[in-house]
Amino acid sequence: MNSGLLRILVLGLVLLVAVVAMIPRRAVPPPEAATELPRVLALPDTSFTDHNGNAFTTQNLTGSFSLLFFGFTNCPDICPLSLQVLAAANALLLDTTSVPPPRVVLISVDPARDNPARLKAYLGNFDAKFVGITTAEENLRSWLQLLGVTVMKQPLNGQNYNMTHNAQIFVTNPDGAIIAIMSSAESPEMVARDYARIRARYLTGTSAISAQQ
Repeated sequence: MNSGLLRILVLGLVLLVAVVAMIPRRAVPPPEAATELPRVLALPDTSFTDHNGNAFTTQNLTGSFSLLFFGFTNCPDICPLSLQVLAAANALLLDTTSVPPPRVVLISVDPARDNPARLKAYLGNFDAKFVGITTAEENLRSWLQLLGVTVMKQPLNGQNYNMTHNAQIFVTNPDGAIIAIMSSAESPEMVARDYARIRARYLTGTSAISAQQ
């Protein structure tokens, strides 16, 4: 191949790349039920123990997107329903899209009863890939205060008690910081759709957070 033809081919390739770059990308619509934060919210460094008995810190949230949910294994309604929806949402993402499902992390608000073995057995009812973490009440307090999560202990008959708590689901980016909040696990379809949009908007720089970085 002579040098003149090679120069023409290189020039043509450069022009093609430039034209492709100028084609406007299709905008990713905002989430329907979730709220994207105007800036990332970094989580305080806190030491947890996961459902396998291993140490877990905020560093373990890095590397992929996650959904954080506060709950407990004795929860009579909100927790099992939410975890069922999250498991179904991840299955939808796997079966119908090319979007990698998020890591789902249950943060126990009942450390007195939720030891690692109990968390592992409980989460196995929904999705064996789910992660459960627990820590002492004083360690958890900084996360609850930062995220505005209210937890109250309600005595029942005898020594039994219930824990009331918020149902929000917090979306973290691959740096382990909060970027969006879902008010609840409304339905598998809604969670899957909103998560995919939040993820895409963050990665493509079209969310409010990405625009400020």
